[in-house]
Amino acid sequence: MEVDIRIIGKGCFFCSELRKIVDDVVAELGVSGAKIEQIHEMDALLDFGVVNPPALVVNGKLKMMGRVLVRSRVRKAIEEELASIGSALESEGEG
Repeated sequence: MEVDIRIIGKGCFFCSELRKIVDDVVAELGVSGAKIEQIHEMDALLDFGVVNPPALVVNGKLKMMGRVLVRSRVRKAIEEELASIGSALESEGEG
């Protein structure tokens, strides 16, 4: 299952911590097709409407932003997107 995860911020301590959490959660969930990248360009902040970095963007959807790096919230955000991908795949199979 492919999932595109972006951590958007200025490259601060909180961005690095969010990256560690995302890496751990992806490994725990066994997501083999995850593409994880950190983006430090200001244009990306503006494109996603991020006013309080770091931000977590999963498959193009802004899931969270700010310094609140709660592992359970990060996990829930990734799981929600994985569930929506699974639902979309099931719908395609029915048609």
